[in-house]
This record gives sequence, C-alpha cells and structure tokens, in this order.
Amino acid sequence: MKIFTFFLFCLPLSFFSQNMRFTYNYKVVSDTLKKNVVSNEIVVLDFYNKDQRSVFTGLKHIISDSTMTEDSKKGIMSFPDASAKVRYVVEKISNRNLIYFYTPNHMQDAVLKVNDERKMKWEITNEHENILGYQTQKATTFFAGRQWTAWFTNEISIPDGPYKFHGLPGLILKISDRTNTHSFEIISVQKQKSNYFILNDETYKDAKKITLKEYEKIPKNPFEQFKIKLLRDGVFHSNEERQKFLKDIDAQIEESKIHDNNPIEFYIKNDEI
Repeated sequence: MKIFTFFLFCLPLSFFSQNMRFTYNYKVVSDTLKKNVVSNEIVVLDFYNKDQRSVFTGLKHIISDSTMTEDSKKGIMSFPDASAKVRYVVEKISNRNLIYFYTPNHMQDAVLKVNDERKMKWEITNEHENILGYQTQKATTFFAGRQWTAWFTNEISIPDGPYKFHGLPGLILKISDRTNTHSFEIISVQKQKSNYFILNDETYKDAKKITLKEYEKIPKNPFEQFKIKLLRDGVFHSNEERQKFLKDIDAQIEESKIHDNNPIEFYIKNDEI
C-alpha cells in the first residue's frame, strides 16, 4: 500500500516533467463600441521541459504552418489560414528570463523578434478557485496598460502562462483584464504529441532582433504600413494622384482605428522596462 501511495504521489511530477501542451480559449472584444461582439480562438502554450522553454501562439497558426511545410515537401503550394487571428508567437526561456515576441510570418516584411525585458510584479492573494479540477490561487498585476487578474495552480509547477504572462509559482490557468475584454482560460492539459516546432519554420530563420522600444515606433495598422510602403516606393504618376491616395488612406486608417481599438497592450510604462 505504501508503494502504491508513493506511485500516486510521484505521478504528477513525472507527468509534468515531459513536454506539455496547455490549450486555452482566448476571448477578445476588438471593438469596445460593440462589447457584445466577442471573438474566440483556441491558443496553445507548448512547454519543452529539457530547455525550460515555452512557445505560445494560435492553434490554427500551428496547423496552418505545419500543413504548408508538409505541402512544400510534396511540391504543393499552399497558403496561410486566413481565419487564424493569433499569428504572432511568444517564446519564453524561463531559466534565462528571456521573452521574445515574433511578429506574424508569411508576410511581405520579414519577421521581427522583439526582446521584451519588462518584469511582471505580482500580488498574490488568499482567494482560491477550482479550475478544470485544479486548485488555483488568485494573483494580480499591472502590465502594458492593463490591470490583470490571474488564477494559477502550484499543482503544475511551471511558472508560465498564456501570452507573455509568467513569474508565478505555478501555471496560470485563467487570466483576464479588468475590462474583461481580453481573457484566457485553460481547456485542456496534455502531453505534447507532436515533434513539430513552429519556430523551425524557414520564415523565422532570418528574424530581425529588435528592442521593445524600437518595435513600439513601428506602425501596427496595416493601412499605415501600406501607406508607408507606397510613399517610399514612389509609385504615383502625379502630385494629384498622390494627394488623393493620402486622403483616401488616411480615412481608412481613422475608420480602422475606430473599430479595432482594443489591443492587448496599450503602452509602455517606464517602470515596466
């Protein structure tokens, strides 16, 4: 009986010492003028025990890139899944305190590898909640312009979580911002069943490493990026054509900002860098 009890005690430790996949449902309200319109996407945190490394991105993104890789080996040309919303990647290397944010691949511009050195300062409370059968504890932090509430479990002793969230004494199973317009909640915990590593894709090989401050200066709006490209390339045949383009594109930029006004990060505080 003592041997059996010891086996049950050691099983979770053995289980979580392997490569794991933590799957979350990500809910987001992109337009705060339409808070009743909520989009959902399945996102995953793949944890690699040997390297103490994790990779976070959208499940559709992983499936799409994996399919494109296999098709390429067969001489078949395929394209990224246009329905995938979370196409960025967050890589964390916990034993070196490194966090890298990769911009979407398979784009006109090369992937940027953004080094995020901000620290997360957590306040842990005595509140508890059961999530997916795990006993969790509440913690809060202010990060990138938002107040976040997380529920973590020390039953999974991995100090990680979805997106860039990390640093608690256990895995974050649920986290949401104060407005509840961005939230992640665990839906499954399982062993990593695939050897596919998304950052091995050729599109990431020449990723340009930049600082977070440099990244903040780059326009994120696709219409602004398009505007910069055309102005740089000088494709206009007359000044009138150029002025008309500027008027039209500026109107599109303003319209898009109205309805896509709720990014997961707002700004950088000096004490977060």
